[in-house]
Amino acid sequence: MSREVEEKFDDNEPKNTRAKKKSHKGLVLYSLCATIAAGALFYQLYETRKTLEQKEEDLDTHTSVEDYNKRSEGDVKKIIKDYMENQKGVLPMVREVFQEDVVINHGGKYLFYPIVDGLKKNTIDNSKLKEKDNGEITYEDKDITGYKTIDVSKFQGEIDWNKVAASGVKYAIIRVGFRGYGSGELVEDEFAKKNLENATKAGIKVGVYFFSQAITTEEAEEEAKFVTDIISPYKIDCPVYFDTEDVAEQKERAESISVSERTKIAKTFMKKIKKSGYTPGIYANIKWYFMALDLSELDEYEKWYASYDKSLYFPYEVNMWQYSESGTVDGITGKVDLNLSFKKW
Repeated sequence: MSREVEEKFDDNEPKNTRAKKKSHKGLVLYSLCATIAAGALFYQLYETRKTLEQKEEDLDTHTSVEDYNKRSEGDVKKIIKDYMENQKGVLPMVREVFQEDVVINHGGKYLFYPIVDGLKKNTIDNSKLKEKDNGEITYEDKDITGYKTIDVSKFQGEIDWNKVAASGVKYAIIRVGFRGYGSGELVEDEFAKKNLENATKAGIKVGVYFFSQAITTEEAEEEAKFVTDIISPYKIDCPVYFDTEDVAEQKERAESISVSERTKIAKTFMKKIKKSGYTPGIYANIKWYFMALDLSELDEYEKWYASYDKSLYFPYEVNMWQYSESGTVDGITGKVDLNLSFKKW
């Protein structure tokens, strides 16, 4: 699962190999200068945008456009000053200013997606997210608990699932396979059945995911059948996820399909999964959810959201959050993805 990071590939298969960030001399100074410049730029953008929006509104809602802009100017200046003084970053600053939109930094440009009324909204309170010394994040609220979850594939190798269970892992999402991004062939993960069997024996509830490169609804149905044929002997309590994402720096067979086509393909897979008696879901990062899919067509499905951060930035309902790809869990050699499930399965 490439998620938001650069990938290396072998035999048309995605593999997690996040590159370590290198430190550079003068990085702090550069970041500060960039923040100052960007702050000024987005302050201008904010005022221009708000002025245009206000002209389209009923002016009776404010004393005048000038008074509206004066109040907005004071608020924006406070935000920009806080972010510049504390070096919090440009993107978080812009997101705080434009809270009515989802803001994405893509290729050096900032993209704005208005938050749609009528879709189920995210109710996670970021102030309740707590980071432990080992990097794990916990969540406890009056009505919602974050359950410790991992996702694994053959890249984690042999796993001692009894130790994993003893470490507090509640759920495991196991890769069952993938479609080659070049060949288009369906490939079963060589550890899928072993992981499904041993995780279940250890008392961990399991779900699965499949990395798709379908370019037609017929291929989506083929992928769904491929998945259900593999998992039918096992008890699957958690969702069956359709993993759709970009393959970084690679020519992929599914990259040229449209947003509507990709959304239709995802729905076809999930409808067939639901018809087979499982709970369907979809996995993506913020860019893919907004730039490659039509979320208004996917509201009924479980959302698994990938964002390697300490807080959850997503306007719509999220059932599982993948917050790290560099976690450690007893019973697994090397790194493993860490997640919080906000549902009890």
